Parts: sequence; C-alpha cells; structure tokens
Amino acid sequence: MLYRSLSVLSVSRARGRASDLAVRNQIIQQLQNGICQRQIGRTFRLAQSTVCSIIKRFTTAGNSSPGKAPGRKLTLTDQEVRLFRRHIRKNRHMAVAALVTAARQSFGKAISVTSTRRYIKRCG
Repeated sequence: MLYRSLSVLSVSRARGRASDLAVRNQIIQQLQNGICQRQIGRTFRLAQSTVCSIIKRFTTAGNSSPGKAPGRKLTLTDQEVRLFRRHIRKNRHMAVAALVTAARQSFGKAISVTSTRRYIKRCG
C-alpha cells in the first residue's frame, strides 16, 4: 500500500465547493516546483480538472483568486442594509408594506415586499 504525504490541507471537499486561497497558492507553488497536475490533484484530493482550472486562471490572470460569482447584483449597499435592519429592529411591529414605503423614501430605491421579508427574516 502506498502512503502519500499529504499536505496540511488534506480535508476532503464536497463536489462543487471552491478551494481555499491557501490551497490555490500551494497548488501553484507545487507546479512551479515541477510536480505534475495529476500528482498535485492526488496530494490535495482534488480533481485534475480543478487543478487545471486553477493553473489556467493563474497563467491568464496572474493570480490564483477565483473570479466573480454569477448572480444578480444586490439592490442595497452594505451600509443601507445596516440602516434598514436598524429600522426594522426599532419598528418591530410595523407592517411590511409600511417598511417598504419607509425604505423607498429613505433610500430612494424600489425594494420589493419579498426582499423586505427576506431582510426581516435575516434580522431575526
């Protein structure tokens, strides 16, 4: 039985999970040391395609950080979300429709009732 020397980060990962930035940097460092992609994948318990995509991103972009995640941009900024949550906490018994109109007046942005309910749910 072969024993492989695993690195510090030998945690098994779920399918579709992004690898840590430290792991990405170690993958690039091992590639620069002359270790093949297949061996790097075995060492970190990653698929060879994952190792290949990390290396490809490093050679094209110059860094190993992951790209932008897809999805719709948020309506409110972080500061506006904090203000809105503070407003929700102060007015706990206010109706959702009243919270929506207050948010529209204070931020000047159209916020849906569904988004307002989501903010209330996150607020606790």
